[in-house]
Amino acid sequence: MLSTQPDFLKGGIVLIDAENGTVVRTLPLLINPERLSRSFEVKSTGEQTNRSAPLRLTGPAVETITIEARLEVSDALARGERTAVEEGVRPQLATLQMLITPTSRTILDNDALQQSGALEIVPMNQPLALFVWGAQNIAPVRVTSLSYVENLHNSRLYPLVATVNMSLRVLSVDDLGVSSRGGALYLSYLRGIEASAERVPDGRASAMGIEGAL
Repeated sequence: MLSTQPDFLKGGIVLIDAENGTVVRTLPLLINPERLSRSFEVKSTGEQTNRSAPLRLTGPAVETITIEARLEVSDALARGERTAVEEGVRPQLATLQMLITPTSRTILDNDALQQSGALEIVPMNQPLALFVWGAQNIAPVRVTSLSYVENLHNSRLYPLVATVNMSLRVLSVDDLGVSSRGGALYLSYLRGIEASAERVPDGRASAMGIEGAL
């Protein structure tokens, strides 16, 4: 079987160690979503009672990326994932679930520490997730919501087709700090946006009918 998008770069998520930058896992999408939405919440003093600086930004806008991705067993097979014959797209769904769930080993280790009366419990930190949408569009993110619908199942009740909805909050330097590895990745992401904005030529006031009015 051939992938329905054989010549497309694949979007997806890469997990890295937040301390040393080592890649932990690479999770390309089986099929790129047809639509990707981004929303922004402005961080400014404009809505506060202090009106001395109504145009002052207090930090990067909070960006949320929402995607709807379709997982199909035919694409998993085309990529050589032989487990798809028996388990369909369940392994891909399970991998997404593990982005928001600590491992059973971590839970048991923390419980053992609590039972022993340890004063300090090991935080259940996850690897840093990067949403990759092309080489120039890589953003550190946190998964804020995940849902999926299983559409078809094989004889063992494993899903063959599933539709995933996922919301990702872009982590900025306000979350990660400027000097951290994640902060550096966010700044690189922001520079890519700035470079794209600079490619738009400056317009003429006359085209807007306001020449000489400002």
